[in-house]
Amino acid sequence: MHSRSGSPRLGVVYDDGAAGPGEIAAAARACGAELFLVVDQSSAHVAQLLPGLRGRFELCDVSGLTAAGAAKEVAARAPDGLLTFSEHRLAETGELADALGLTRWHSPRTTRRLTDKLLQRQLFAAAGVDTTRCVPVTDPAGAAAAAAGVGPPVVLKPRTGTGSRSVRRADDPAEAERLAADFFRTAPAGAVLLVESLLTGAPQEAGPDWGDYVSVETAVHDGARQLLCITGKFPLEEPFRERGSFVPHTLRAPTAERVRALADAAVEALGVRDGVVHTEVKLTPDGPRVIEVNGRVGGLVVDLLRRGAGYDVVEAALLLALGRPAPAVPGFDQVTYQYALVPPAGARGLLEVGPLDRLRALPGVDLVDVRGRPGQPLDWRAGAADRLGRLYGRVPDHAALGRLTAAIPEAFRPTFTYTHERGSR
Repeated sequence: MHSRSGSPRLGVVYDDGAAGPGEIAAAARACGAELFLVVDQSSAHVAQLLPGLRGRFELCDVSGLTAAGAAKEVAARAPDGLLTFSEHRLAETGELADALGLTRWHSPRTTRRLTDKLLQRQLFAAAGVDTTRCVPVTDPAGAAAAAAGVGPPVVLKPRTGTGSRSVRRADDPAEAERLAADFFRTAPAGAVLLVESLLTGAPQEAGPDWGDYVSVETAVHDGARQLLCITGKFPLEEPFRERGSFVPHTLRAPTAERVRALADAAVEALGVRDGVVHTEVKLTPDGPRVIEVNGRVGGLVVDLLRRGAGYDVVEAALLLALGRPAPAVPGFDQVTYQYALVPPAGARGLLEVGPLDRLRALPGVDLVDVRGRPGQPLDWRAGAADRLGRLYGRVPDHAALGRLTAAIPEAFRPTFTYTHERGSR
């Protein structure tokens, strides 16, 4: 149902995610849509931003409402499309869209598949897409038994979650039991931990300076899949924390095509019909393997595509939610990157950031965004949330990016307090 002005109405279920309010508003204007944000003050992120959102956005506040009550409030605003950019709101958005008969977002069934890592593994195996062994456990003894059955080394990861939180490697059953005990000590009641076969990387596929995995952004319209981009990665920081991403990737054409085909098959196996989907792929000696699929735009991709190609993937997602196809991504004339400043795994507190002048002076660094503060507690379990800051920039080619990343450790020398456990093993 269009507004009185004739423009389509779009609702975005807002929370911490890949796109901020300003980016969403600009994209809505670009595609000629009237925007409203669905907000829930039970989110600390939403509660913090709410004073600034009032007066700038039309808000649909569903705080404290039942699912039926929230659907009634959203329906009163007569949206033509509904979506989210936040992993935390995927399930809620699926339920709302289903209640309102809006079919251009993931159904509740598809949303469950996109947020449950065990269910994904089962569906991939059934479809012949990927056969990584995966066992759910609910206690440390179960983790030890699963590690012995799967065959070490293994990866332990929560059944649901984002940002590499609490993801660890275990090289034998005893270590799996110890790490699982650490996880369950602070996990919420009913938490499930997955014990998976460790996918061994093939660094030569992307090149020795780069991570042995990539991510794929796929636009899906009426079930038809369109590659938006394959994003290159920096090597992981232990245990499995991301250092950042860059475009374009460094893969050879045949490998890139295999990655694209695998991502397409994974998206199809999960039943995705519309929207932008983010698939993480490991590069192994036996070929590309699926790590996981996320049912929304990837976290760094909005910035990378905007700076690297002048492409607004937020606008593309809004168009898909309105039943329109996404435009193609132009080519890249330089290498655009985001690089995370990640503390060592054993660091438990930040003593001093140190001077940033040398970091800012590195060729190809456009912005240094350091938010770590002396006295700040640190914990690797927070995954991506544990970073001290980010570097943003563009360089002429991948060789220049390699020189830049090699120079960062000498230019940025913060000091930390440590525990006895320094790494992931």
